[in-house]
Amino acid sequence: MYASIIGKKLVALTNQNVKKKLSAKEFWKDVFIPLFFDEQKYLLSGGNTPLENPKISWEKKKYPTAEERKKRIEATIKNIETGIPDTSNSLVAGSSDLEATTSGQLTSFNLPMGMEEIYATWIGVGLGIRVEGGLVVLFEREEIIKLLYDGWKKYRDLLNETNDLKGNQIETWNGHWLTFALNNSNYKRQLFVPAFKQEKGFNKFDTISWIKVLFALARKFPNEKLNAYIYSLGQTNTTVGFIQINLPEIKREIEMYDYLFGEMRDVGKRAIDEVYNTQFIFRTACQNGVIGLQEIQPKDLKEYFPQRNKETTFPKIKNDEKSIINYNIYLSWVIAMLNNKTTIQAAEETAKILLSYVIQTDRAKKTQTNNVNALLESYTRRAFIENVTEILKGDSSNSDFLNSLVEEIDKMQADKFPYFLTLVKFKYAFLNNKKS
Repeated sequence: MYASIIGKKLVALTNQNVKKKLSAKEFWKDVFIPLFFDEQKYLLSGGNTPLENPKISWEKKKYPTAEERKKRIEATIKNIETGIPDTSNSLVAGSSDLEATTSGQLTSFNLPMGMEEIYATWIGVGLGIRVEGGLVVLFEREEIIKLLYDGWKKYRDLLNETNDLKGNQIETWNGHWLTFALNNSNYKRQLFVPAFKQEKGFNKFDTISWIKVLFALARKFPNEKLNAYIYSLGQTNTTVGFIQINLPEIKREIEMYDYLFGEMRDVGKRAIDEVYNTQFIFRTACQNGVIGLQEIQPKDLKEYFPQRNKETTFPKIKNDEKSIINYNIYLSWVIAMLNNKTTIQAAEETAKILLSYVIQTDRAKKTQTNNVNALLESYTRRAFIENVTEILKGDSSNSDFLNSLVEEIDKMQADKFPYFLTLVKFKYAFLNNKKS
């Protein structure tokens, strides 16, 4: 169970700063339990272990007394030390029935699972980061583990000080706290309270967008590819497995967005974290085994990609904040995907030439507009080359550039062509809007 590895890593990290070297069991009893389960409101659900059963009645605000909590803790210790790993003593061990829906994080490998490992699983689960869509992420990187550990007491204090704040949300808290801490170097001195929403008489945290967490990680670790373990525990357990997070690619999108706004004056700019919506939910983004630029494709951008038998759709560029932000998000992602200065410059020059070609005479404007639209509707590189040739038949003024463009398109990787043509389309729309 991977959670035990993460839990043991936290124990080892805390032991570096204290004279007494705690075991996983000692850490569980002396640090974890007092914070998580020996207060009226828990930080984490106790699952099917004695720590949670009988279930706490949140709606009636009925919590276990100090004496009841003591009995629950002792019963859980007994289950850990006398039984095999299952739902009676661990949150991730799963049912003893391997085919049950509550079985999770299981493997065919004969891994050791003694008492220390079971205690460590609890600690590891406490370091999970819940994101929008219900999945939980574990990172093994030491700095991330330390930051999450720093947030445990912050959540406990907030829970004790806020009467109507719902408990059992440590994983959701971890997502907000980690993002805040990664983005603020002096996070320990700042007050942090995530936004609440009302639900059944309680204030409750919303789960954070997964893209916000990834953006924060990309800023902190811009040159690293982090391995994440992704799962979900509940009535039915889900194990997605190990996914690599390509932070250098994601950082490229952030940098390009900031660069594009830096070129624009007298327009409002909001942080990319606040306005970025992805085409895919997190579970879908995990399907390739890697999350990079391709998996964070902006929502609805696909409407502007070249598609067979589809008329050209141009982005609506208005002089308002939302329109400008969307334009820059789309443009930044396409440029980041191309990641080739020569190709990007060629797309910009192509857009200028096409606009010049359309507006040079009133008499031929409709024909020229139709030719440009046909070019921008090109579904394949071959169709694009044919449509460039058609333009050259009526206007040879830019023949040198267009002929070299045809050569470049012919050599271009097929998967890069849709991004190139989309960039041309966006640049053309922007220039056309600016002209009018």
